[in-house]
Parts: sequence; C-alpha cells; structure tokens
Amino acid sequence: MEECVADEEDKVDCSTSTPSTDFLTSVYDVTRGIFRHLPIRSVDSCSLVCQSWAEISRFTKSHRHTIHTLTYPPDPLSSTTICSNLLHDFDQFIISYINNSLWSIPTLALVVSTNILASKGFYSSPHSPPPSKYTETSNLTRITERFDISQALLRHLNKSCKMLTIAADGIIASTENHQSNEIESDDAIGILFLPHFPPNVLGVYPFEIPSNAQIASDMSRTELHRFLGSVPDDVSIRCVIFFFVQRQSYAVGCIKKLLEYYPSEIAIIGGFVDKISYDDRQIHPTRTSYDACGIVITGDKKRLHIGEILLENHIRTREQIRDKLMKLKDLECDHSISFAIQISCIARGSNYYNDEQNVECSEFRKLFPNTPLIGVFGNGELGHDYLPNAKQIITKQQAGKNLFRGYSSVFTLISLHL
Repeated sequence: MEECVADEEDKVDCSTSTPSTDFLTSVYDVTRGIFRHLPIRSVDSCSLVCQSWAEISRFTKSHRHTIHTLTYPPDPLSSTTICSNLLHDFDQFIISYINNSLWSIPTLALVVSTNILASKGFYSSPHSPPPSKYTETSNLTRITERFDISQALLRHLNKSCKMLTIAADGIIASTENHQSNEIESDDAIGILFLPHFPPNVLGVYPFEIPSNAQIASDMSRTELHRFLGSVPDDVSIRCVIFFFVQRQSYAVGCIKKLLEYYPSEIAIIGGFVDKISYDDRQIHPTRTSYDACGIVITGDKKRLHIGEILLENHIRTREQIRDKLMKLKDLECDHSISFAIQISCIARGSNYYNDEQNVECSEFRKLFPNTPLIGVFGNGELGHDYLPNAKQIITKQQAGKNLFRGYSSVFTLISLHL
C-alpha cells in the first residue's frame, strides 16, 4: 500500500472540542497520535468509545488517502501454493487483511481475476444442521452455495465502495508488500482499493457501456461526460481506462469523441478481456448486457500527473523495457503517491521472454518499488506514448491507427502530489 497523510492534520485547531488545559490537550494529542497508527477497522471500533474519540476517528479517516493492493492467494506463483475455492478461506483472508492492514476506507475496488478462477468462483463449505437425538446422521442435509468473485468480496466492504471486476486469461497483481506477479495460468485475484480523494486532486468515475449504446456523431462534450460515469461538465477528463469484451462495440466510438474534445491532453489505456462486471451498489431491476466498462480519471494538472508508455513488439529485452519505463520517472516527486495500470498482450508472457516470469512487471518494480500495480493480459491493447512534457496531438482520424495495438504492453502511471 502507499500512504499519504495531509500536512494539515498537524495544524488543526482542537480548542473547540477539548478543554484548554495543557493536560487534556496533551491527552488529546497523544490519543490522536495513537489513532494515526491504527488500521481503519480499529479506528472505527475506537469511535464507539466516547464523543471525543468519535471526533478523532472522523478526523483521522478524513485525512487518510492510502492506496492498497493485495493478491489472493498471497504467493500465487509458488509451487507449493494451492488456491482454495472455499468461501471460508477467502473470507478469512479478506477479514484478516481488513482488520490488520486496511488503512483507508475504499470507494472503488478494481478486481482482476484469471478466467479459471472467475469461472469457478467460491463455494461455501458444506454444512449440516446441528445433530440431535432425534436426527440420524445419514439424513443430514448438506448445502453448498456458489458465490462469484464480486459476491464474495462485497460482503466485506463498506456500502459506499463500488466494484469493477475484470476476468482475463492472465493478470498482473501486487501484494500489500509491493511484490508484483504476472499470473498467466493459475487461479488468482488481484485487487486495487482506491480511497476517496479531494475532487481537485483525484476524481474517480467508474462507468459501464451497454451493448445497445449508440454513440452519436454529434454527441456533445456534456453528453459524453454523462455517458462516461457522469463526470461533471466543468471538469476535464485526464485519463480513461477501458475494458472491452467486444471488438465490434459501439463503445469504441467513445474513443473518437474523447479525442475530438481532448485531442492532446488525455491518456487512454485499455484492453480486450473476456468478462466484465460493475457493481455500483445500487438496485438494478433489469439485467443489461454490457460491451465495456472502465474508469475515468480527473484532477488538477498541478497536482495530478499522468504518464503512459507503450512497449511495442520490437521491445524484447530488460534494458529496452527499463529505458522506456524511465520516461515515467519524471512524474514522481517527494510527498507524492501513485498507482499504475499495466495492460499486456497475452503473447507477451513468459513465452515471450524465454520462459522467464515477471519480466515486465519486475522492471517496473525496480523503478517504482512502492507503487501499487495492477493489470491484465488481454487479447488486444489500447494505448500510446503520453508524457506530460511531450507535444503530441492525436486526431480523431488517427485514433484507430495510433491507439489499437497488438503484441504490446502499456503502462500508465498516475501520480498524486498532495
């Protein structure tokens, strides 16, 4: 995970809520200092003690902006790892993580899963009603329920947290200790938890596009914003992350409109995957088929820096990868936090690098040791070289030629300066 606590926390005036005596002020400061070292679940528990602790809890949570990543199972590429499909085991893993490691309240969970695990889901342990002297053991009923990934995870998250779930042949996932793996054939899940940020720093707008959506050629900028996650009209879109399940999708028309309204100041990344699912925690009376989903990123250019690099087919060595990734280093500075998205062609896995695993994500990790990284191996990629200081203009007519790729990898780094 990556953490940043606003400097204003140490400047807050507490005189309105605590007596002015030195002793009580010191107690308040000590308590606040202790709260700063507690995971979010413990902070919530402390808020129930008294009014003063409840106020400190609210203050503590409002100043936390921690980005988390985790992988299930924790060491997916180990020869001794067996991914349990029992719901009980997954529950225990998530509960332990939330209780001990979750630092901020998540507002969005981006979940990537290998197809093999997405198709299996999780199963509740067969259980039996309590035996009694009137019940014969042979007649006990055994019940097993299946939970898909979103059903299994949402049970543990706050009701305000939305979830975007992507299933693909392979995924890129990171542990809470910043170990990243490219997982091509094993059962595994990667999760990126994004907390709430001040809107002027980072706006996150998840969206989904129905299969029957029509992208009108005269769609206005306001309509486009509403279509892509209901982005406010007075806010500029900085980056869009797309996940498509259909190549011949009306959703592709969104890209042309984005490049029409943002010809030189937007990063676009995406991939063609096998399954998508978005849960905004609202009740939907009817089921709708969707061709695409994704995330719109907004934010002030002075505080939100976004860069994107493309590893094309001819880039095949670690040195070449490192040289290209170095172009993103300018986005980092002191007191910044960041996260990154990797979209790779399924053909750029270990076979591409003579059976060596984790080549591309490990080179990223050397340069960005503390940056949460998540991604997928897709059946086609969407991306381009986009660097804040480079002059580049991509017109609507060039969109298909310059953005849709094959046998490539795309890395997008999103860096926040708080």
